[in-house]
Parts: sequence; structure tokens; C-alpha cells
Amino acid sequence: MNPRVLFVDEDQAHNGSTVSLEYLLDGFRSGGYDVDVLTWKIDPKNKTRMQESARVIDARSRLVRAITLHVHFAYVQSPFSPAGIRMILKDLVKLPAGILVVMRTIRRLKPDIVYANEYSVLQASIAAALCGVPAVMHIRSPLIRGKWGIRRRLVLRNVLAFNNAIFAISRQEMEQFHPRGRQKEKLRVIGEFVTGPSPGPEDQGRFREAFGFTPGRPVVSMLGGIRDIKGTLDFLRAAEILSAGGSGTQFVVAGNAHLIGTPEGRAYYDSCMDLVDRLQKKGTLRFLGNIPNPLELICASDIIVSPSTDSHFSRPVVEAWRMERPVVAVRTPHMEDLITHGVNGLLVDRWDEIGLAEAIGRLLADRGLRSELAGKGKLKARAEFDAQKNIGTILTVCASLLPGMKGSMA
Repeated sequence: MNPRVLFVDEDQAHNGSTVSLEYLLDGFRSGGYDVDVLTWKIDPKNKTRMQESARVIDARSRLVRAITLHVHFAYVQSPFSPAGIRMILKDLVKLPAGILVVMRTIRRLKPDIVYANEYSVLQASIAAALCGVPAVMHIRSPLIRGKWGIRRRLVLRNVLAFNNAIFAISRQEMEQFHPRGRQKEKLRVIGEFVTGPSPGPEDQGRFREAFGFTPGRPVVSMLGGIRDIKGTLDFLRAAEILSAGGSGTQFVVAGNAHLIGTPEGRAYYDSCMDLVDRLQKKGTLRFLGNIPNPLELICASDIIVSPSTDSHFSRPVVEAWRMERPVVAVRTPHMEDLITHGVNGLLVDRWDEIGLAEAIGRLLADRGLRSELAGKGKLKARAEFDAQKNIGTILTVCASLLPGMKGSMA
């Protein structure tokens, strides 16, 4: 009988964590596991790829629409604000509700291991421990800092307490835990996953046609939608600067438009949408919204920009490298760890739309530099983010936790 793994999906949309999860599902299925995914996704399109490798279980109920806790670094509302109070009250419901939902699923499916796809579904690890099942967790982003850091400390402590193994996607994610003694044995850095050969010119042409891009015009894209932590406004301002110079470039924004319910959030959203409207009327910008397969847009593009001002790992960067596309990113701790400026990408300072425009313009004007940076990026993607190698390490660790095996990290 094959061992069974139950994944608990943390994301209702189809973002980077879902793409990474899809790689994991493929890897566990190929590794001889029966694979189940407990998910709160609503849109069937966001579940299509998962269904190719796993049995997808719809966890939505009248009790909670999702169990994802508001502990992600993107949730910056003050605990004293109406929005912050609502978040805390929701989490007080989601925490026990999530434990009950996952426990019920564990008892029904009897998995050999439970895999939480991010710390925001910590309830999955707690439920696994209560049911006597080994739990592992993927850490994909920084945790919320908050006013006093109470939620952060509670999450960190419980992640370490209720998981047998913890996989962090970068050194930045791992170092936020500050483990002690034997806790250090649970943690290890395993890079994200990319796979497959680089697409050829015919693939790029096919996807450009599918997106309706004008032939002969360069395409510069960012993925992340309209959101302050993604640096969308800086990208749009850089696009306006370059379009004023008559570069003929097609700028693209893909992802949802997030409206944060604060005065600052509303102001940021309105500023972005005003620029989107102006640039679309000039024919220099396409706002695609949420797209089914972001990899197709990366393939269709000439340059990928990651303008995020809040430090976190950027999957589009490594996917761009895999497809031999040059990247421009904002200088944050995560990006400085990932990108060597002038070697495999270009880095610019935060909130510097002029510098961002200059970096993009430099790549647009220099085909040789684009090729050099993209080639070095591809080598790094192969060395550090190879899906088969990294998932193989995860499978080895998980096998050590199965019943009848030694429950160690050795």
C-alpha cells in the first residue's frame, strides 16, 4: 500500500504558493504517494493543475469560508483599527474551526503525513499532532510583525512545536525562527522549484499572439497585480516615464487589483488605477488581471520586473531565469540574497521609479546585456531551484517521518 500525504492549501487564489504546491503534488505522486489536497479555492480554474496529481477535497463550509490566518506580512492593519479588530476576531474563529476541519479530514483519510503549505494554516499541524500524525510545513514568506509582535511570536513558537520538519524557501524565511537546541534539526532551507527546458522563439510567439500583444514591440511585465507591497505604483510610474520617451514598449501588469480598506490603501489603489487608465488610453499598458497560467506571460515577455518594496521571495524571478528572461528587481534583503547586481539581474533602490525606468530602459537598449543576464540567471535556476533535486530532498525527509521509519531529520 502506498503512503498517503494530505496537503492543506493556504491560498484561495492561484498565486506563487499554489504554483509551488503543484510542483510538490507532482513530486509526491511520482514518488509513490497517494496525494490528497484540502483546499478552500472557489474558482475551478485555480484547482485544475492540482487535480492532475491529487484528489482535491473542497473544504468550504458554512462555518468558515477559509482557515487562512491573518499572520502574513501583508496584513499590516493596526490591532486597534476596525479592520485589525475584525481580523483578530476572525482568527479567533478560524483557529479552532481549522483544527476541527483538518482533524475530521485526517480521521476520514488516515494520511501517513500532513503537509501544511504555509504557516498561515498552522491549524493543520496542530490537528496532525492531536491525531498522532507527523506534520511538515513549508515557509514561503515573512510573518507579520504587528504592533508588539505577539501574534508573530505565537506563530513561530507553535510552528516549531507542532511540526516534525520545516522547509524554508530562503535564508530570510529560516532566520526569522531563531530556533534553539534540537529545534534547529527541524529547519532547513530548500529552494523553490522550476523545471523543464527553456521555451523557444516559437513558444514566445504563440503566447504573444494569445495575449494579443502587438508584433515587433518589446514586452515588459510584472506579476503581482495592484498592491502596495508589490510596488505596482513604482512600476506604473516607470512605465509612464519610458512611454513618454517613445520607447514603443508594451507594459503589462498581471494579477488581481487589491483594495485595502484603509485611507492609505484607498489612496494607493486610486493612484494606481488612475495611471492604469492613462497608460491604457495611450496604448502602452495592458492590465490583464488574474490569468490562469502566469508562466505563459513570462514566456511572452522580454523583461520581467519584480518591483516589490516589502522584502519577500519572488517566484517570477526564478521562473524568468528558467525561461532565459532578464529581470529587474527592487533592492530588498530577499532580492539581494537572490540576485547579484549586474551578473544575473539588475537591482534598483526602493521607491525609485526613475531608477527603475533607467534599469528597464538600459535592458531595452542593450540586447547583449539582456542575453548575458538571462544566461547567468538560467545557470542559477538550474543550480539552486531544480525541482527534481529539491523535491527529492523533501521526499527523503518526509520518508524518514513515516510510520516504521526513524522520525529524525538525518
